[in-house]
Amino acid sequence: MKNYKTLEFWLTLILLLATVIASIAAYVFWYRLTFFVGSYLFVHWLSLIGTAFIAVATPIHYILKRKRPQNFKKMLKIHTVGNLSAFLLISIHFAQNAGRLAVALQRLEIGLTLYVVLLLIVATGIVERYRTNVKPLSYIKGIHKYTVIILSLVILIHLLEGFNLL
Repeated sequence: MKNYKTLEFWLTLILLLATVIASIAAYVFWYRLTFFVGSYLFVHWLSLIGTAFIAVATPIHYILKRKRPQNFKKMLKIHTVGNLSAFLLISIHFAQNAGRLAVALQRLEIGLTLYVVLLLIVATGIVERYRTNVKPLSYIKGIHKYTVIILSLVILIHLLEGFNLL
């Protein structure tokens, strides 16, 4: 069965389209998510939820695909759709802050780095996941796998900076 005929593939495209639309809307302030929920802005909560999902689900996926290979296809669907949903939340956060802080680009340094690394992970993951009978370039899998380590380090730096601990 071809990958482009699956529900997961179409859900992936819908999530990517929703990410683009929501990011553009957040960047140009068609809606504002800069209200407080507790001690943090709502837009920061979105990013924290997305980041927490990635931080928890990615290692679990990595471990379970080795411990329970019989469930790999189901786990891969959860990994794909879950991480793209987290990417949507993080994209809204990034776009809202990029629009708000456009005049202060030096404040976006770590966040921009984080987002570029996340984009690289998403792009390589999609190429790796939805390739059809064409073997992807051999380095795509390595880029996808090892940029997760870079992402983890940059997330840590970004969180420490965001909570004024660095």
